[in-house]
Amino acid sequence: MKGVLIGAERSGSGKTTITTGIARALSRQGLRVAPFKCGPDYIDSRHLARAAGNPVENLDSVLLGDATLGQIFARSCQGCDMALVEGVMGLFDGIEPRRFGGSSYDVAVQLGLPVVAVLNAASCSYTIAALLRGLQSLCRSTPLEGVIINQLASSNHERLIRSALEQHTDIPLLGCVPRQAQPLAPTRHLGIATSAEMDESYYEACADLVEQHIDLTALAAIDLTIPPASRCEETMPERSRICAVARDQAFSFYYEANLREIERRGYALRFFSPLAGETVPDADFIYIGGGYPELYAEALSTRQELHQWLRRHSAAGRPLLAECGGMMLLTQGIVDGEGRHHPMTGIFDARCHMTGKRQALGYVQIQEPAALTGLVGHEFRYSTLEDVNEPYVFSLEKVTNGARSHDGFSKGKTLAGYVHFHFLSQPSLLDWLLER
Repeated sequence: MKGVLIGAERSGSGKTTITTGIARALSRQGLRVAPFKCGPDYIDSRHLARAAGNPVENLDSVLLGDATLGQIFARSCQGCDMALVEGVMGLFDGIEPRRFGGSSYDVAVQLGLPVVAVLNAASCSYTIAALLRGLQSLCRSTPLEGVIINQLASSNHERLIRSALEQHTDIPLLGCVPRQAQPLAPTRHLGIATSAEMDESYYEACADLVEQHIDLTALAAIDLTIPPASRCEETMPERSRICAVARDQAFSFYYEANLREIERRGYALRFFSPLAGETVPDADFIYIGGGYPELYAEALSTRQELHQWLRRHSAAGRPLLAECGGMMLLTQGIVDGEGRHHPMTGIFDARCHMTGKRQALGYVQIQEPAALTGLVGHEFRYSTLEDVNEPYVFSLEKVTNGARSHDGFSKGKTLAGYVHFHFLSQPSLLDWLLER
């Protein structure tokens, strides 16, 4: 099978635009692309899914064990022509430096993915050759098969870089992408705009850019070094219960595997829009993921029927899981960047305050409660809690530096917190919530 991981020297090098363009361009050629995103990402992954026309899976070697990572990869590769994986941050950026655990490179090694590097050439020329040689020297366990140069200022800039690469490296140059006068996608505090905000012209523009400047034939010919393992078809149980999943422009951050795991436990998914005030009165389980509720706080504050439904569901002792943005909906309210308070459902006695700067980023491990000790999750937020009159349910330790913190509120079978968890991690948060 063909496949490649698109990595970069750092965030902001353009790998999302280029990987999105590759996915759509190859799909336009009739190839069936299996898209993946390294790390705990929700925004880039949805763009890849739309571009490829196939569900996207997250590949995270911190949240998931080796066997689970391989199973997810093999399952999604079935029936496809090419595995296309977008890295996260810089190629070797992870949680430890010895073997670069938790990095895009770590995922590439485990799954047999050759690497193609996207390098940002803004404000440099010949030094790109040194940067590429450095990346190559550390790719000891999987090959660096090619490089794509991005952000070229002119034809002369391209000439200088080509000559340096030819003289000082043996890595094939697969493409030279010129600087764009305007970004193809707008950005905000958590990354680029979500796929729900973009129309098809964005994906077509990314594909046009890639087709004009990248050798897709050479890229699509790269073989995986380890073929995906064969797998048995999983039989889904009868879905006799309903899980209502919030999905609209305010709430859209979900791992594909989490939704599939809910189905595997006998729930039929029914999507609803909190922004539109929709409810699912017969839901047995409600799942509200992260997103951008702060951008729509005024509208969400007026959805009284939604608020009442969530309060009734929680009070009845039925499972309700709310992650990050979902948790914000369950507090007393959201204070926006201008100091305005927008009332929310009030299931938990606390308020969320948007701060204008990042408050947390990284992997955390649960220390308490004992049943979930060792479970790793991820947090990324620009808000903080204030006026908290609830006991916290989780005692957390940051994976990279051991810093301690607390998170999460619980009432009956309602659980809400900033941290996002993968349902295939062990211990299982889903087991803990549904069986308590």
